[in-house]
Amino acid sequence: MLKLPDNILHLPEYRVINIKEMDGWLHFQVDALDPAACEECGVQGEFVRFGKRDVPYRDLPIHGKWVTLWVIRRRYTCRACNTTFRPRLPEMVDGFRMTLRLHEYVEKESFNHPCTYVAEQTGLDEKTVRDIFNTRAEFLSRWHRFETPRILGIDELYLNRHYRCILTNIEEKTLLELLPTRRQDVVANYLMKMKDRQKVEIVSMDMWNPYRAAVKAVLPHARIVVDKFHVVRMANDALEKVRKGLRKELKSSQIRTLKGDRKILLKRAHDISDRERLIMETWTGAFPQLLAAYEHKERFYHIWSCTNRSDAEKALTAWIDDIPQGQQAVWKCLVSAVSNWREEMMAYFENDIPITNAFTESINRLAKDKNRDGRGYSFEVMRARMLYTTKHKKKSPQTKESPFLDGAIKTYSMGLFESEYNFGVDLSTFWED
Repeated sequence: MLKLPDNILHLPEYRVINIKEMDGWLHFQVDALDPAACEECGVQGEFVRFGKRDVPYRDLPIHGKWVTLWVIRRRYTCRACNTTFRPRLPEMVDGFRMTLRLHEYVEKESFNHPCTYVAEQTGLDEKTVRDIFNTRAEFLSRWHRFETPRILGIDELYLNRHYRCILTNIEEKTLLELLPTRRQDVVANYLMKMKDRQKVEIVSMDMWNPYRAAVKAVLPHARIVVDKFHVVRMANDALEKVRKGLRKELKSSQIRTLKGDRKILLKRAHDISDRERLIMETWTGAFPQLLAAYEHKERFYHIWSCTNRSDAEKALTAWIDDIPQGQQAVWKCLVSAVSNWREEMMAYFENDIPITNAFTESINRLAKDKNRDGRGYSFEVMRARMLYTTKHKKKSPQTKESPFLDGAIKTYSMGLFESEYNFGVDLSTFWED
């Protein structure tokens, strides 16, 4: 028997009777205090003990050893109401047969570490840890309600071999939701459940038609703006097709050199250094079709520098009409995208500030890094970790102080007590958790 202090458990409601160490476990036999009154009728002093048995409850590890508390659970018979009862055990969670402090520890750690790791640390079964995690995640999903954004961002995330859907508040730079799929019905269902969805004025997205259909069905008043980076990227793809088409005219060494210089060709003209300009002029001078493709790519980029929709419309029309001779097939995908999404592309020029999905896109890398750290979380775990373990961006409403109260009330606004607003997961603190 180990000689340990009487207060080793720091559970004042229990008295330690015996302690044993077996196979890396510490076993404590403990006895709970007698109840103050009958739990059925509330009468005091009119009950007697009526049988007992040892029931195991898991507790936090001590000195690196797993801990089991063998609680002597007694039955009592009340002479006043003639009922038999077992008193509730303080500081215990009967549903999981563990102490409250262990349950709270598992709740916290299961959001920060894989369930297998938490199970190994505490001596619990992995399924038990997962059940605690799922119960907590379900509670948080019901409790957290994010404010509906004015500018909504929608994008996809390829996670665990499936495309998911991410929704963000672009103005506040916060994460709102991670949906299991990017299907139209799933996205539409989420938008339908948004509180005060009429507050959404602008929706930024890539050129994925189910997103557009879902937004038009649920948010017909909102203006859809295609993320310009998805569009201009297609111009680079067209230039790449021209570059790769030159390989049949080059030697093996030249092919490798041109491949190494591809990043120079993809740069904007104003970002190229003097050395890079010489390299580019060497290639474009030798291959006029490459020069024509590069200049046409630059003209497409220049469209997005227009300050109003009218100028952008004219520039886009001229760009389509002036496709370099013999390169219609190369630019076909971009021209087709422009035709199908022209209204949403031109909507970019109708806003006072540039509307892009750059912030939403940046979350992809963060999500993938989080997933890699956990070595393949399930989608449900990944979603809960992203939404509930990171600090949320909250703001309190502006308050007005009555001049007649001498500053006694500081949170009274327009006659009503108002709560703070939750705008979603603050990604600026993503790595602090």
